[in-house]
Amino acid sequence: MNELGLTMGREAYAHAVAEQDREREFTLLDMRWHQLGGVLGGEYNHATGLFASWLPRDGVGRMLEMGCGCGVASVVAALSGVPRVTALDINPAAVRTTEMNARRHGVADRVRGLTSDLFEALEPEETFDLIFWNSPFIEIPLEQTHESALAYHFFDPGYTMHRRFLGEAAKRLTPEGRLFLGFSFAMGSAERLREVAGEAGFGVRVHRQESFSVPAMELGTSPVYAAHADDEARVHIDFTLLELPR
Repeated sequence: MNELGLTMGREAYAHAVAEQDREREFTLLDMRWHQLGGVLGGEYNHATGLFASWLPRDGVGRMLEMGCGCGVASVVAALSGVPRVTALDINPAAVRTTEMNARRHGVADRVRGLTSDLFEALEPEETFDLIFWNSPFIEIPLEQTHESALAYHFFDPGYTMHRRFLGEAAKRLTPEGRLFLGFSFAMGSAERLREVAGEAGFGVRVHRQESFSVPAMELGTSPVYAAHADDEARVHIDFTLLELPR
């Protein structure tokens, strides 16, 4: 497991839980978005905004966003011309939020939201030209269970969700379909991802990445931050859009 990611994830999760009852609006990609209580959004959506803007949508007729949250990637795809977008989330409040944002931005006729444990709500024959998941790349111990819907946005015990997702993703892609994951090498478990991707017949390559550094003391008082800092006491973090080719 990634010690830095686990520390950052647990602190971010605790903050999200403390704020979970608040309904709010936020700005991302120069657009206003709604966020119902119990849904991850606001300050946590910076990476989602990057990934949504980086996804290659030319020629995409059908797109699937897994773990849609506030529906940013789905709405942006529909606004860019993708005619059929499916947004899935295990959290019903996230699906409702996505539908609200689709209506807000005039693409409700293109975006379908479904409450689903991974692919379960789909019809057996449904396939997509592009599948995207801003995955919960922070690995936690296998025996640890999720205590709230918000935990699904942060953590994956033993990368079991990634294994289930990738095990079905290949048959959900059209022959020329492409699969993308939102990830972070600084916080995620890269070797574990390569392992489960390989088991499912996928490779792993960087499509696009943004890297930056933060003073360790700004992240918090945990000694983990100091242990992962460079000689200038800065911690290096990345947001990386991965493509998983077959």
